Amino acid sequence: MTKKSVVSITRCDNYDTEQITAAVRRAVNDIGGIKSFIKPGEIVLIKPNLLKANKPDEAVTTHPEVVRAVIRLVHDAGCKAVVGDSPGFGDFRKVCEKAGLLDVISEEGAALADFNDTVAIKNNGRFQRFEISRLAYEADAIINLPKFKTHGMTVLTGAVKNLFGCVPGKRKVQWHFNTGINHELFSRMLVELCMLLKPRLSILDAVVGMEGNGPGSGDPRPLGVIIAGEDPVAVDAVSAAMVGLDANQLPVLRAALAVGFGQTRLDRITVMGESLSRIVVKGFRLPPQAHFEWPLPEWLRSILKNAFTTKPVIRYGLCPQCGVCQSHCPQGAIRTIGDRLEIRYRDCIRCFCCQELCPRGAISVSKGWALRIVK
Repeated sequence: MTKKSVVSITRCDNYDTEQITAAVRRAVNDIGGIKSFIKPGEIVLIKPNLLKANKPDEAVTTHPEVVRAVIRLVHDAGCKAVVGDSPGFGDFRKVCEKAGLLDVISEEGAALADFNDTVAIKNNGRFQRFEISRLAYEADAIINLPKFKTHGMTVLTGAVKNLFGCVPGKRKVQWHFNTGINHELFSRMLVELCMLLKPRLSILDAVVGMEGNGPGSGDPRPLGVIIAGEDPVAVDAVSAAMVGLDANQLPVLRAALAVGFGQTRLDRITVMGESLSRIVVKGFRLPPQAHFEWPLPEWLRSILKNAFTTKPVIRYGLCPQCGVCQSHCPQGAIRTIGDRLEIRYRDCIRCFCCQELCPRGAISVSKGWALRIVK
């Protein structure tokens, strides 16, 4: 792909309502203004990251003040704002309440919608069918509001992956089951879903991101920026560069490059606002890097899976025995043995749903022994 993409970077060091509203507006104005993305009278789905019920300062969900700022932009453009998502687990309304969104949505006169009503859509790519939220498919436009976080399976989660939330409920688990341990295949699915949904605009909340054991149990890390763009791939490429990663290190961006979707090359991305070199973060803690890929026969790959992959590990001192990980494991690989839960690694497909959804941060990502000696 030779076309240049445009991404804006805007400084903002806190979530004060007026500061974040001004920063989001400036970020969008730098790439053409909100009216270049949506038209009066349109129904606009605002899609935040609402992984699970966490307070805003835990950096698990898109901050409510970012959502407020975007609702205001949508209303300024003469459009109807609807906020929706499908959390990894938990009642949608309760997740919104704890994440601070219910008050914001009420105060700004927007609508709240869950994704329970689904529709099956044919796709022309490698994956021929997606079952997604009807609202996500039928809305006139989607504005995508990801949170910048680490992720045990995809290294980082950002604009492209955030749209996986348009797949309702446990249908997400089915996708993990279908793609198995092949993280490249899972990333290809994410890219094709993003291509199908065609978000008009992506605005990344990186005022405070998450490092370490993300996306649900890592540590908040102040980053101080809002990153916006029409091209979700370019937004992810710029945000990756912010923490010292290039596109080839992220399976989602490799998948995007393979199908020619979006722009992954920094020299073909025009950056507006703050320069990328001035926002680079040093010492950002990533999760243990994903799989060490060798062209091995499948039978040998299976034997060496535990040595050459990362895997979820239960930290029993923190484990509340709540069973969330067990009920969401697509392979049924987590079982009750005696008085505790244990992971059966020969069945584990390394989707990291357990680590992602654990409400106590009791599951972390660990490298296999071979990865620990390979530099």
